[in-house]
Amino acid sequence: MEHNYDVVVIGAGNGGLSAAASSAKMGLKTLLIEQHNLPGGFATSFVRGRFEFEPSLHEFCNIGTADDQGPARQLIDSYGVAVEWVPIEDAYRVITTGEGADNLDIIMPFGEDAYVDRMEEYVPSSRPSMEKFMALCKDIMDALAFIRKSSGKVDTKVMMKEHSNFLKCGGYSVNRVLKSLHMPEKAQRILCAYWCYLGVDCDKTNFALYATMLYKYLQTGAWIPKQRSHELSAGMDKRIREMGGDIWYNTRAKRILMKDGKITGVDTSHGTINCSHIIAGCSPNAIFGEMMDEKDVPEKQKRMVNARNFGGRGFVLYLGLNRSAEELGLKDYSYFIYGSMNTAKEVARAKDFNDHPMQATVCLNVANPDCSPKGTCIMSFTTLYTQDVWGDISTDEYVTKKREVAENMIRDFEEHVGVTLTQYIEEIEIATPVTMARYTLNPQGTMYSYESSDWDTLLARLMMLKDDQIVPGIRFAGGYGPRIYGYSSTYMNGDLTARLTATDIREEKAL
Repeated sequence: MEHNYDVVVIGAGNGGLSAAASSAKMGLKTLLIEQHNLPGGFATSFVRGRFEFEPSLHEFCNIGTADDQGPARQLIDSYGVAVEWVPIEDAYRVITTGEGADNLDIIMPFGEDAYVDRMEEYVPSSRPSMEKFMALCKDIMDALAFIRKSSGKVDTKVMMKEHSNFLKCGGYSVNRVLKSLHMPEKAQRILCAYWCYLGVDCDKTNFALYATMLYKYLQTGAWIPKQRSHELSAGMDKRIREMGGDIWYNTRAKRILMKDGKITGVDTSHGTINCSHIIAGCSPNAIFGEMMDEKDVPEKQKRMVNARNFGGRGFVLYLGLNRSAEELGLKDYSYFIYGSMNTAKEVARAKDFNDHPMQATVCLNVANPDCSPKGTCIMSFTTLYTQDVWGDISTDEYVTKKREVAENMIRDFEEHVGVTLTQYIEEIEIATPVTMARYTLNPQGTMYSYESSDWDTLLARLMMLKDDQIVPGIRFAGGYGPRIYGYSSTYMNGDLTARLTATDIREEKAL
């Protein structure tokens, strides 16, 4: 096997696959290494009995139709990967189980105008502030497009002149900006239903990040690959090889080798690979804390890693049911079930175990009727923990605790949606943060990499791209990259990181 490469990509998750594809497409000699025997990381599938489950994907944003493509679809198409995309009908159904104002059951649609109209139905007089919000979202999208094209060299004068709204509000929290728009409180809370996709309450969530995510969903809808996200990952594997890249599975990165402050290679479970640049799909904690000698890690880099907080730790329950969605009365694709629409309160509850965990639940068959055998359906129930509570569970308690959480989630869903599931369960699988940590090596089983809040925002990361590379030769893709986490974002991260690495290589050769 060849052992000399321009770029070694560590980890074949979404970001790593995208980085390797972009790097190979640009003609760089590229190697992608992955400890598992399959590509995708969370973007894969697994089989239990007669059901094929989707591990983590609820939906993709930024896809759009074949005639009106979003940036994520354009990127995937540019790699030459053919994916059969299935649209999701509605944005979300949100159910809250509290009293008074915290007792809701509403369905919000995709489409900017449709969303504003529906909000006006639920919250009369909300239209003016909602229209201001949508206009602000568009301004932020335009600014981010400009930043993306700058490849880390943002012209601040242009930003101040043409994208002042982005600079004015991009660093503030969601709630602070919504209040400044004089949006009714009920509308604010309905608008923030997607908070669990970021795992941070809206007093802390960066407005630019949340506004961008929501606006993308409203503009281009939500989509899923018909054959699970593994369809996309397998297609990426094929195209990377066809574009000249190499992929080694069952290969674990052990040590990053350096000499005189420069990357010289990677020591792996299958030998040493010579390279001058590394794109990491895994966490900076793993790279700088486990794969490098302490003397080679600058103090600034240590401080940066230690200053960041881990994002939400994922718990997912998978059910294969021996009744169809229609027979069970499941009419909606996605359900958010919260104790209240107070995001700070919900995040605080997620710091520990509770009898009614929040949940983001999906019935895959509502969007993709043929995803399971006739007369059956597939569901996934996801909740988040904002602290490492599973790290304190003993081996003896582990199985009992995960069953308890799963039973609570099923019970709450049955009660508040008004359906019966328990007696129709044919297959059940439970993945805790411990499962996630073992499978992906993400610290504490986090699904959302580092928390994006306070100083560590999307705006800050994008504006500091030029200075973000503390250790020369190492950049990060995936959820740890500059565009933050999320399926679409990690693909964009991979491409951005590969292009920045290509620029690094060109500048080195010019010296």
